[in-house]
Amino acid sequence: MTFINPSSIAKYIPSKQFQEYVPDWIVGGLLLAFFFLVAEHALPFQRQFSLDDLTISHPFAVHERVTGIQCILLASLIPFFTIIIVMLVRYRNGAFTSQYQALHYLQVSILGLLISLSLNGVITDILKVWIARPRPDFLERCGPKPGTPMHTLVDISVCTGPLGESVLIDGLRSTPSGHSSISFSGLLYLTLWLLGQFKLLQPRSSSRYIYNYLVVFSPLLLATYVALSRTQDYRHHFADIILGSFLGITFAWWSYHHYFNTLVSEDSDKPISDEGSTESLLPR
Repeated sequence: MTFINPSSIAKYIPSKQFQEYVPDWIVGGLLLAFFFLVAEHALPFQRQFSLDDLTISHPFAVHERVTGIQCILLASLIPFFTIIIVMLVRYRNGAFTSQYQALHYLQVSILGLLISLSLNGVITDILKVWIARPRPDFLERCGPKPGTPMHTLVDISVCTGPLGESVLIDGLRSTPSGHSSISFSGLLYLTLWLLGQFKLLQPRSSSRYIYNYLVVFSPLLLATYVALSRTQDYRHHFADIILGSFLGITFAWWSYHHYFNTLVSEDSDKPISDEGSTESLLPR
């Protein structure tokens, strides 16, 4: 029998263990709403540029290797479903004292993922509109008017926007790379979570098989591919993906360690609030 069922959830939600996380769920939901409804549509600062700047003269790629929607789905759904599957397997193998403990560990794990992704998304978009660096393909998005001077600084008013106004405006959102930050904030969180759940970094870890580490670190390879694909599509400069990756790594690391014990701890698979006690997880 699985621990994810209406009866178990109905008994767990009123418990003190769940209620203490409600404020974090609210914050995560608000951040996610702000990201999709406000930050993603904010207008960037109209930074000046030069028509003879070769760094923004690359062609516009009509078909991206990883689209924005695909990036968000990869960074969120892969960790989400992996966490659920691992928790179900561990529950069936007797890793938890009760179904309520399993539910508690699951909700804390998903909450950490939500905070990592939503906080990273908001901060990344805020930096994008403040920095407003032109993308490598900006001049093709711009389509400057005939007669625009070459050897001087101009602004977006000289652009005809042949690909559309939204594509033109998005051309000033290069730094940092959102694909890089989002992919690392979700997929690195998954790697850290797997390391903690299987206790692979403990000094006395019983697992010495290299394939365990290859599987656990494989999400980072996917995140790296997503980040580098942005330079292949000429959507970002290398500095953009470095900064974006740093942001994603930072938020994933902080979010994971905010909710779970350190990876070298004997209790690395437990939420910090649950350290030392399992009986208290049972609802009264």
